[in-house]
Amino acid sequence: MKGSTISSSSCRRTIGFVFVVGSILDFNAFEANASPFIASHISVQRAACPAFAAGGFGGGSKSSGSKKKKNTKKKKKGGGGATTATNNLFTPEGRMDHIRSRLEAADVSPMAKLSLMQNNEGQLALDIDPNAICVVDNFLGKELISAMRQEAESLLPTMVPSQSTRFDEETQTVVAYEKVGVLSTQIEGGTAGYEASPRLVEYIVTLTSGLSQKLNRILPESHHLSGAEQTNKLAVCLGDGSMYDKHIDNLGGGESGAGDQRKLTALLYLQPPGSHDGQPEFPNESVEDDPRGGYFRAYDVPEPDQVTCIAPRGDRLIMFWSDSLVHDVSPSFCPAGEADRRFALTVWFVVGENGVIRATDVEIEKKHFGTG
Repeated sequence: MKGSTISSSSCRRTIGFVFVVGSILDFNAFEANASPFIASHISVQRAACPAFAAGGFGGGSKSSGSKKKKNTKKKKKGGGGATTATNNLFTPEGRMDHIRSRLEAADVSPMAKLSLMQNNEGQLALDIDPNAICVVDNFLGKELISAMRQEAESLLPTMVPSQSTRFDEETQTVVAYEKVGVLSTQIEGGTAGYEASPRLVEYIVTLTSGLSQKLNRILPESHHLSGAEQTNKLAVCLGDGSMYDKHIDNLGGGESGAGDQRKLTALLYLQPPGSHDGQPEFPNESVEDDPRGGYFRAYDVPEPDQVTCIAPRGDRLIMFWSDSLVHDVSPSFCPAGEADRRFALTVWFVVGENGVIRATDVEIEKKHFGTG
């Protein structure tokens, strides 16, 4: 991925959120001067921001301002079957609190699943399962996911043909190619980026901090994630058989500071709520049962030579390891027109200070890509 990394000095002078297309963004560089939102207008001011200092960018201490009133509302059933408080979705602070509460309620324990693996010395040892997958349904709730879908659709005129890479048998090299019928863009921050898609920006910032903290509590240090950096992509399959070829997101390897640092993929489907009502539930979903297609297919899951199909249900969050899971997206169609377009917002988390990117297994390359 091309692009320059934002320097600490420039970030401290930046208004609002900053994302750079094709770059990994460092949030901590401007955490101390994070700017608040004006709820009545989609703009940002330079000032101290208690909401972000208290957790929006991973800060630990609460603001010294006025005390926040205790929420006395009754709790409702939220994402993952847990109870969460209903937050005010009309303000940025309320939306970010809502995302945090849904994240706290979500069950992410499948990402800590252990598997018997062969280490570098050829010995068998328990390690995090490289094919672990976590699916959280009804993650954000109908109101917020519907608004995020509208924002995503509004960005369609700015999206460009999506590019990816694959191994070319003839040249024996990794080559870039355009995905047919797939458009994408990276969600940016700053004043203009926030005005274009405030809820998408709020989601990315809150998820980057909150999910990394939640997973780091249950994962070994080699799998720890940075809460200060991420990269992202908003993509849409337009139908007519648009698809993603079989691939691994990060084919890198080596130390955390070298090459592609993406460790965890968190993919949120922005289909309308109830988009797949009446279909079989995960993990018993099948692309053969749905004429719309666009299913995420995970290979060697749950066992070698098996394939798990996951429907692009609205408000569904999928997590998996960027550096190991072989997956693709089945051909996508839109029998009901634009409403069936498959929108997905992906956030890639990078490894923490002592994190490790797995080198791609030679046998996996041979099995799925005919290389190695």
